[in-house]
Amino acid sequence: RSSDLAELQKQRELFTSLFDEKRHQHLLSKGERRLSYNAMKGALMIYFYREEPRFQVPFQLLTSLMDIDALMTKWRYNHVCMVHRMIGTKEGTGGSSGYHYLRSTVSDRYKVFVDLFNLSTFLVPRHWIPKLNPSIHKFLYTAEYSDSSYFSSDDSD
Repeated sequence: RSSDLAELQKQRELFTSLFDEKRHQHLLSKGERRLSYNAMKGALMIYFYREEPRFQVPFQLLTSLMDIDALMTKWRYNHVCMVHRMIGTKEGTGGSSGYHYLRSTVSDRYKVFVDLFNLSTFLVPRHWIPKLNPSIHKFLYTAEYSDSSYFSSDDSD
């Protein structure tokens, strides 16, 4: 029971940090977050409204960044296995402790976009997410189709 209460308090503090910039900055200074406060809020908005047309491409970008990060982690792990197979636990070729050092790099500490992976921590049931204000929804839709980046110079004739 006390562990459940401790977990609930931990989750409450985590959610509170989304709305408290000072708390977010504190987590940044401790290395527990990497994205800026505004980047974190933006990523959450993209995540929550990913089915809106305007947010589909940004959501794909976030997903691709996580895919790249996961592939880098897999590469590190494969490299660790290869080094272990080739030189065992001897000193590494660059003067490091070799296998033991490389093994330590296969952790979240070395993920570049760990905050993006952690966004799912904040997922709530879809019906809890407020609908976009109609004027904002219209602006997003209008901005999508009037954005000049959607047209090439050949299309402007």
